[in-house]
Amino acid sequence: MDSQFIGSVINALPLEHMIGGPLQAMIKAQVQASKSYTDFLLSVCIKDGKAVAIEFDYDETVVDEQGINKGSVTRKMSIPLLAAVTHPIICIEDGTIDFELEVSQSEASSSSTEAEASVEASVGWGVFKAKMTGKVSHKSEQTRSTDTRAKYSIHTQIKRQEPPEALQRVIDYLTNAKTKPVAAQ
Repeated sequence: MDSQFIGSVINALPLEHMIGGPLQAMIKAQVQASKSYTDFLLSVCIKDGKAVAIEFDYDETVVDEQGINKGSVTRKMSIPLLAAVTHPIICIEDGTIDFELEVSQSEASSSSTEAEASVEASVGWGVFKAKMTGKVSHKSEQTRSTDTRAKYSIHTQIKRQEPPEALQRVIDYLTNAKTKPVAAQ
């Protein structure tokens, strides 16, 4: 196998584009996912600079120390939407770029000589006669084949992520502020 041929095939490959292109696409996808999450937060969970809350009333049964029903009290609940919905935050957890190249080169050469020429001569003298016949043949044949195969695969794995720690603390704070009222002074 001709090592120069294989080297020229490999050197002709635009590896910076074959590896850099998918890598750049993964980075752009991550940026898009982050922007989409920011849009979600600002358009769904926060309005006019305030956290959107789901508010509802519910009735709570009041019992005394003996467990006797003393009626019911209407209560209000306010839950920050940030804490009530699943956050559509994803990130690329794993990116794999596989490239496989197989170069096969086969060369077959066969040579045979085949050309035909015939000569016939006869000589005679008296009762003696001689006859000569000659034949020459020549044939030439040459075969060459090259087979190049390439396989290029890109695998990207994404995973839904939990909200960032700082946002989780804000969600916890808002949830506590809505469910544990501050005593008036």
